[in-house]
Amino acid sequence: MTTPATLDQWLHEFSERAVVPPMSDEFVRRVDARIASQVPEVGADHMLMDELHDSTRAQWRSFATSLVGDHTFTLPPAASALARSLARRGMDLSLLLKVYRSAQQSVFQFFTEVTDAFDESAPPRDEVLKFMWSRAEQWLNDSVEALIETFYAERHQLIEGALLRRTQLVDDLLRGSTANLDAASAELSHALTHWQTGLVVWAAGTDLADGADSAERLLDFANLAARALRAPRPLTLMTGSRELWFWVASPSQPELQSLAELVDALGEARLRLAHGVPARGLAGFRSSHVEARAAQRVSIEAVRPPAILDYRDVELVCLAAGSADLVNRMVVRELGALCAADKNLVQVRETLLAHYRGGFNVERTAEQLFVHKNTVRYRLARAEDLLGHPIEVQAAKVELALRHVELFGPPPMH
Repeated sequence: MTTPATLDQWLHEFSERAVVPPMSDEFVRRVDARIASQVPEVGADHMLMDELHDSTRAQWRSFATSLVGDHTFTLPPAASALARSLARRGMDLSLLLKVYRSAQQSVFQFFTEVTDAFDESAPPRDEVLKFMWSRAEQWLNDSVEALIETFYAERHQLIEGALLRRTQLVDDLLRGSTANLDAASAELSHALTHWQTGLVVWAAGTDLADGADSAERLLDFANLAARALRAPRPLTLMTGSRELWFWVASPSQPELQSLAELVDALGEARLRLAHGVPARGLAGFRSSHVEARAAQRVSIEAVRPPAILDYRDVELVCLAAGSADLVNRMVVRELGALCAADKNLVQVRETLLAHYRGGFNVERTAEQLFVHKNTVRYRLARAEDLLGHPIEVQAAKVELALRHVELFGPPPMH
């Protein structure tokens, strides 16, 4: 007969398993899925969801390790970062509380299912549940209490400073306010009558420092982008702990190709940049920002996102991205065997897409890919075999499908 483990023995073993996959991944997935479904304001925002994942994972690790030793729970910086981001976006405290109410439901259900799987070697189920529920309730209550203070401290800073007025003014402009451009330009120190380029820079990983350090890094890259475009300091708006919106005003149409000089630095800093199409005046201020945000969403979801994404390169993808099922169906229909998940087809797809982008010019395609012209011709012939028709037929749809696969990878083949 197996002797049941004591509660302390079980807690040590559970604590070790809880902080590593698969349990840690499963906990984050389940908790965040419930929060996303019950708090749509968070679930629909990619950057807030990224911060939520970081917060949940960090808090779970802190809680699991607190189950042994002195039982001291320490609120991790990632949790504070999420609370500050909600405050910066002008969201109400009730939203933060709703996040934690949703989390509490999922946490208690998780522990119930863990103990449901107990066998005779485990300690008494009721004893474990009573302890875990008590500890979890204390964890969540302490977290909420601390984060309410963090939320209001951030909100107070916004209200007390000029940042709130600037945030409100930018929000009004984006919502379609017909403000006096001269007055708004003076208040924002930004020439709204010039060419406007909307950009977004954000952390691609989860290791961006918290607080002032992270904001400084993002602001540094916004200034670098403005200098690359030979423009004055940009108008910036910190919308989260890992995301910055900004606009560059130029007296003449900017040469966006110069942003390419930032690629290496962005990669080293684990940051990404997306931008819209430059346009004049207040209408351009709005449209270029909307385009930059659309390009950002594509980049976040992409399998192989570039360091810098130009909206013009993904415009068709953005327009067609309303339904993932419909898009995948179109990609499979247009590309056929060419979109199979075969590594040998990657070069064929890349060559055909470069050929479309180069205006069906074999020499230009070869120069862009650094290959011989005969190699290009061979790959194009291979593409035609797989497509089942000449590459000039349905070129627009085929190019759209290729762009989608380039960003998101081959869709499921049914």
